[in-house]
Amino acid sequence: MQQRLAPQIATGQVQLVSISFDPAYDDPAQLAAYQRRSGDRGKGWIAARPAQAADLPQLLATFGVKAVPDALGGYVHNAAISVVNPEGRVVAVLDWEAMQQAQDYVLQRVVQ
Repeated sequence: MQQRLAPQIATGQVQLVSISFDPAYDDPAQLAAYQRRSGDRGKGWIAARPAQAADLPQLLATFGVKAVPDALGGYVHNAAISVVNPEGRVVAVLDWEAMQQAQDYVLQRVVQ
């Protein structure tokens, strides 16, 4: 998405945010490593996590995420692309693999 929306990111119209729902594991170093592994281009993408575990339930509810612990120390969850408008409201939840659909949605409905 960072490459697909590079012009909109460069002009400040779009910001990409990846949110970890596992603050016990995903410390800042883990999040930075995730971005490197995923081809971060250095601008327009933030990887974040709740600062406090107590904030996690509200974050999960806001994005409609169900995170269920698995037997391997991780989580089974409904990974998705959430489109958040400039007012901070989730306006669409798209399939994790629907990159083209997410790009089209942002270009047609969010970027003006």
